[in-house]
Amino acid sequence: MIRAKLDEIELGDLLRTLEAGRKNAVISITCPKLKGRIHIREGKIAYIQTHPGPHLGEYLVRFDYLTLEQVQELVKYQQQENPGTPLGLLALQQKMVTEEELNDVLHAQILEALATILAQQEGELIAETPPVDASQVLLPGVTDTSTILMEALRRLDEWMRGRVEPETVLQLAGDPTRYALSPDAWTVLEAIDGLKRARSVALECDLPEEQVYHLLYELKSRGILMEADVRPHDPLLMVLSDSNLIRRLLLVTLERHRYRVMLPPDLESAKRILEHHRLHGVLLEGADLPDKVRQLRALPGGRFLPIWLIAEQPPRGFWVRNARVTHIPKPFGEEDLLSALSVVKRPI
Repeated sequence: MIRAKLDEIELGDLLRTLEAGRKNAVISITCPKLKGRIHIREGKIAYIQTHPGPHLGEYLVRFDYLTLEQVQELVKYQQQENPGTPLGLLALQQKMVTEEELNDVLHAQILEALATILAQQEGELIAETPPVDASQVLLPGVTDTSTILMEALRRLDEWMRGRVEPETVLQLAGDPTRYALSPDAWTVLEAIDGLKRARSVALECDLPEEQVYHLLYELKSRGILMEADVRPHDPLLMVLSDSNLIRRLLLVTLERHRYRVMLPPDLESAKRILEHHRLHGVLLEGADLPDKVRQLRALPGGRFLPIWLIAEQPPRGFWVRNARVTHIPKPFGEEDLLSALSVVKRPI
């Protein structure tokens, strides 16, 4: 086992050493604002998890390979029938995606997660041998560690040169056809409408979020984009969920439709947000929903706030009428979600 501070060991060197020895390992990283786990098989990166951070299921939706409903059904099947099978491999076995499509999303998710971890300067790293029953397996076409490490470092270097803030609203200022632009830059430009915030634009693209912020910075620096004269007031929603996947799916779907989303990690954080922000609604998912509703309703800002409960079955009991909550069936689709939220008045 290796335990060290991030300023005492170079993560890139450790990954190259594991690759050279074709080792199996799990590297756990704990930082002030992020936790991550890198799963190494035979020296290659099989998967990376970051919290907060993107989920593989989210990328399957962002790449339009699966719908919101399909991803949720797949996770439910995984939990009930195949708890030891990685989500990507299960999607491949169920013929929901092709091998090429799975490699696309795995590469994108690993790249974003690795670059995010490499950007951390404070924290602790623990590298140890994976347990015997570890479920992460190598899929065909997985990129060599050294190759994806170089790509992540290059992306990180680009991102650190400049970025726009997530709340920035941009509009076209010049003729983009006069410039030699990368395919990724054109992808980002297609999402610009003078109304969406940068975060909404980023989550509409099948690119790492930080990469989109950097591309927007470059396009603005070259005079192709400029800040919009009028900034729309998008409704502010809070999502409190026990599932990282549900949080990320709601974030992507709502941001794409110009809702601002806050993702507290727990109920106490949610209560603090409610005390300091003027929310337009709260979406709840997970265990102990009656208690969570009761505690939010007890706060001055939560007395008349719209609250939606995301669950497989409608809530039952005397508390439901008094709590004034609305049920969104799970698995939820985009139309179901937007229809439920239509009661929120969008400021012009």
